[in-house]
Amino acid sequence: MVKKDLYEILGVSPDASQEEIKRAYRRLARKYHPDLNPGDKEAAERFKEINEAYEILSDPQKRAEYDRLRQAAQAYRFTTPGGESAYDFGLFMERDPFKGFADLFADLFGWEREEAPEPGADVLYRVEVDLADLVSGKPLTLEIPFEEPCSSCHGGGYDLSSAERCPACGGRGRKESRRGPVRIIEVCPVCGGFGSRYTRNCPTCGGRGTVVRRERVSVTLPPGADDGTRVRIPGKGRPGRHGGPPGDLYLEIRVRPDPRFERKGYDLYLKHPVDLFTAVLGGEVIVPTLTGKVKLRIPPGTQSGQKFRLRGQGLPRPDGSRGDLYVEVQITVPTRLSPEARRKFEELRALLK
Repeated sequence: MVKKDLYEILGVSPDASQEEIKRAYRRLARKYHPDLNPGDKEAAERFKEINEAYEILSDPQKRAEYDRLRQAAQAYRFTTPGGESAYDFGLFMERDPFKGFADLFADLFGWEREEAPEPGADVLYRVEVDLADLVSGKPLTLEIPFEEPCSSCHGGGYDLSSAERCPACGGRGRKESRRGPVRIIEVCPVCGGFGSRYTRNCPTCGGRGTVVRRERVSVTLPPGADDGTRVRIPGKGRPGRHGGPPGDLYLEIRVRPDPRFERKGYDLYLKHPVDLFTAVLGGEVIVPTLTGKVKLRIPPGTQSGQKFRLRGQGLPRPDGSRGDLYVEVQITVPTRLSPEARRKFEELRALLK
């Protein structure tokens, strides 16, 4: 967006008094007023420029803001074919990391830069769950940390009140050099053309440019989720820019090891102790599952290492069915025997020979 220098439009110097600005405006307004120049489009356009310049320069606050913007954009000043000074504020504001001058330009001239919408970035968050969480069917409520641009520094990481004139260019925003008869003007590499630099980090974000906010989200885990399974939550990623849609949140599942069960796909394996007498004579034992305790019938003569299947006590499958739980018997024998008990075992051994 190119704008002519407001002081040159009114034909006054940048240090002109308010009275000088007012006199210049009245003189030019009478000269270019549309009523005195019927059908003259050039005069009408000139009258519009004069009014815009006077509206800003006659207001002390707006004038101070314009002076700040004009000084910062010196590196983008050029001379029009008609010999007038102008500034390419569009190029200048593309280098504005804090968007502060873009807001100032919009306030002064009623113009706002149009930028293409940019979708927000996706966010990946790893969450640990227990095996039991995979069969409960209850939504998990998680508190997810998000990073967003710091509102104090607009993502720049600097304390905006610590701005000082750039020592490399003296606040002009540009550096001049000569190579023989050629004069070279370039953007100051120290301040990037702004004419100032910041000496302190932002106290809100500590110079990172971002702050962390936490948000609660509710998610239902997919049936039988395994390590590395990702759950997508639309619209919960980073916010978009310039009206763009937010990104998505991806939860990557990590299943905590369960000391009781070994997992193989949707099936579970459990090693469970059975006392000697139940193994020999038969009976029932209580075994754990992911949803509670159940009874398992032990037939007489069960051997150590023998496996029994409990149907539907494994992990849920995507089709709604469930895997199985395999219980491996581990027979336990008494380690301390009274003299009477030892005698009984010796008698039993003699009978079984």
